[in-house]
Amino acid sequence: MLKVFLGGEGNNDIGTRWYVPMGDQPGVAEALLLRVRARGWRVAAALQWKSIRKYKAGAANQPTYHADAHNVRGLVLHAYEEACEMLAFIRDIDGESLRKREIDNALASLGELGLAKEYGYELAVVGGTPLPNLEGWILCLLGRPNTDQMSKARAARDLAEASVALKSNADYLAVVETCTLPSGAGSLPEWLALAETTFRRLIDGVPA
Repeated sequence: MLKVFLGGEGNNDIGTRWYVPMGDQPGVAEALLLRVRARGWRVAAALQWKSIRKYKAGAANQPTYHADAHNVRGLVLHAYEEACEMLAFIRDIDGESLRKREIDNALASLGELGLAKEYGYELAVVGGTPLPNLEGWILCLLGRPNTDQMSKARAARDLAEASVALKSNADYLAVVETCTLPSGAGSLPEWLALAETTFRRLIDGVPA
């Protein structure tokens, strides 16, 4: 059974999995992963973004330092400490272009397969930055076009028009569990595709 570590900002992202002891209610990230692959893995641990132990080695020498670049590294180390084989996380951009750039750079540093190599084994990392935020992903699941280009205000208005309550975990999960998963370009389809490829490689042994 593949052990997966989850990272996110709170209940909408990772449900109650980050509580101690670990809660049993999923968030959007886990629900999406279950749509991609229903069996063969389990959530071993989870961490709320603000609780990540900060990894700042060399930060003083990085002129474009952004905390989230080191938060990604911190999540990787937490996942290793829990002996997980896969880390999956999502982090809203909320209009901060530097946040997205630094997270993208941190993920790119892991290489084409998204592999961290510490402690004698490889950890697969499936990271994503919902645009403009998680609500954009919910709208994408509802079939709205061009959600990555929406403003946060537009996303909130469109959710209300779709009768999805803002920040309602129950409403968000209902969308995830009943929608058709999108494919193609965009922050959500690309995260889903990476998750599928990673599951196939780690569970089925299919080469990337």
